[in-house]
Amino acid sequence: MGFNPCVCNPADLKGSNKLPMPKRSLSALAALLGAALLAGCAQMSTHTLPKADISHYKHIFVEHRLADSYGVADEVARQLRAMGYDASAGALTMLPEEAELIVSYDDMWTWDFNTYMIEFDMQVRLAHSDRILAVGHYYKPTMVFGRPPEGMIHELLARMFKHA
Repeated sequence: MGFNPCVCNPADLKGSNKLPMPKRSLSALAALLGAALLAGCAQMSTHTLPKADISHYKHIFVEHRLADSYGVADEVARQLRAMGYDASAGALTMLPEEAELIVSYDDMWTWDFNTYMIEFDMQVRLAHSDRILAVGHYYKPTMVFGRPPEGMIHELLARMFKHA
């Protein structure tokens, strides 16, 4: 009798598996769960110049990006106001005379049955010299264990401006 790949006799497979099926299934499920948890980890980093304390400035302007169709600039300004700063957002041509700092940002969004932010970069610089004082980066590769954009913005602002 020759080999027929379309017919499989379970008796021929006896003894070929070292672990019973339920243990193998649990091991595979645990490996998949671990991979899913690691894939959902968020990463955040901030860097400030050694002698630059950006929390002492009070008048902050958030530069509105032309491609901002999610209201990120307005949300950043709203959260800065909630932290006690005088903050506004708009095009750079609308920079108020009393602005001390300019916050610019870059956001990356993706769609997977829902639109969500996966990356948010922020830069804080002096308004009149354009000298960069601080930068921040937040990366959240999946929406499963992540935060909404407001949460990402808040965490990054709180760390950069040393605000609880």
